[in-house]
Amino acid sequence: MALPSIQLGPYQLHERIGEGGNGQVYRATGPTGTVAVKLIGNPNDFDEATLARFKREIAALGELSHPSLIAMLDHGVDAELGPYLVLPLLAGPTLRDLLKGRAVCPEAALLLILPIAEATAALHKRGFVHRDLKPENAIATPDGTITVIDLGLAWGENMTRHTESGAAVGSIGYMSPEQLDGREVAAAADVFAIGVMLYEAIAGKRPFARSRPTEEVAATLLGSYAKLTAADRRASEELADLIGACLWLDTTKRPAIDELVTLLRAQVDWTDDIADERAAAIADPVGYQTRVAAFRVRRLERIAREAIDAGKPFVALSTCDRGLAYVPDHAALVELIAKAESATAGTPKPAPVVEKLEPVKRARSNTPWIVGATIVGVAGIFAFAWYQTQKEDPWAVKASPAPVVTTASAIAPEDKALVRDFVGLFSKALDSKPSPTFSSETGAPLPTTATGWFERARSQQPADAVASLRQALTLNPEWPEAQHALCLALAATKDDGAIDVCTKSVKRD
Repeated sequence: MALPSIQLGPYQLHERIGEGGNGQVYRATGPTGTVAVKLIGNPNDFDEATLARFKREIAALGELSHPSLIAMLDHGVDAELGPYLVLPLLAGPTLRDLLKGRAVCPEAALLLILPIAEATAALHKRGFVHRDLKPENAIATPDGTITVIDLGLAWGENMTRHTESGAAVGSIGYMSPEQLDGREVAAAADVFAIGVMLYEAIAGKRPFARSRPTEEVAATLLGSYAKLTAADRRASEELADLIGACLWLDTTKRPAIDELVTLLRAQVDWTDDIADERAAAIADPVGYQTRVAAFRVRRLERIAREAIDAGKPFVALSTCDRGLAYVPDHAALVELIAKAESATAGTPKPAPVVEKLEPVKRARSNTPWIVGATIVGVAGIFAFAWYQTQKEDPWAVKASPAPVVTTASAIAPEDKALVRDFVGLFSKALDSKPSPTFSSETGAPLPTTATGWFERARSQQPADAVASLRQALTLNPEWPEAQHALCLALAATKDDGAIDVCTKSVKRD
């Protein structure tokens, strides 16, 4: 939208280059050259007291200075166009446009997200919370600079709120659970958003991403997501755990921003020239992996050799697998895998580590209907699978392995009540459907594996299948298909235990 004749003080506005919930941005020319001018809103929406607060708050934000934080060159209030900000015109794409939903190696992701954390630390140090950190609000320039922009939702302890109490502000997908619930938002909300962005850059998708926004909101409130190491083989356990700490539902367990910055910097172990490396990552985010592959594989190869020498072949195998994600068919790693596999003979494989996070008592959600919609949707899938036995076996074992799931919160009692209602309706529906014909297996030997117990359940009546499925879950507690099947079997028998089991099953979706 061209505005060749609009004069705003010493600035002449030209075409509109951006628009959001906090205003419109125009390219403009002024005393210092080309700049960006952001119009906050219609002056008719601001009374005298509000304008006075706006001036004080902009003055406070203008005191902030950091290389990765947008600078405020000027500000004012026009009688016709209202309050405005004058900002540098940055030449570069947003992180959203730069990554385009692609997954990049952890090294590139760290280079791109670390400046956002550093800029956020500067905000927090002055008592401000950004509240809307997301890839769209960070600009990447060719010189290797990442700049956090759009402070329209930034809020400080001594500032007056412009949003109603209890209103959720931010962007779905990056909003913390406390933001979604309309609770008080503090610095921990920005830490949560940084964790989401770092996860997304590496995995190519947000940790709580679902097909519909309402489902993503529900997943965020429930706190279930696939651990980063399950989503991308290149990620280290240390980095995955750090991101997991950022995503805690309990805000007191998330790291402070200064601690997060320190830990992220410690992850940058392949270079001392971060600026040049960041410029290379901006120039080719996906291709940056080839730049660091030799270093990473060399280090992982050394770790794998040390693990074999220490009698830890399974550690060596997982380390080599991570290296092969950087350089497939790497000769030295393939050789080490063969050596580690031969060393595993007679060595018991360590039991899989199931991460058990302390349940967090969550305040009653302002959006229980969202959780209910998600549960009903999953319930519909269960019912469809049960009735379409001729098209798809409801007990069928999926070929793909179950993802590692981190559960950060227990479902609130009011949400469990929704599952109870679903179980009741589902049980009534089963009453009107003849039970499938099952074969008898009297005298058959008892299975010794989770898969064996699962197969046994397929040939049993629902009441008998319950015991078999419980045995399968004893051997493999994190098997979602078995959880779903147990939910079906218990609902079919109208067992009260269906409520808890179906709740757990829904939390894994």
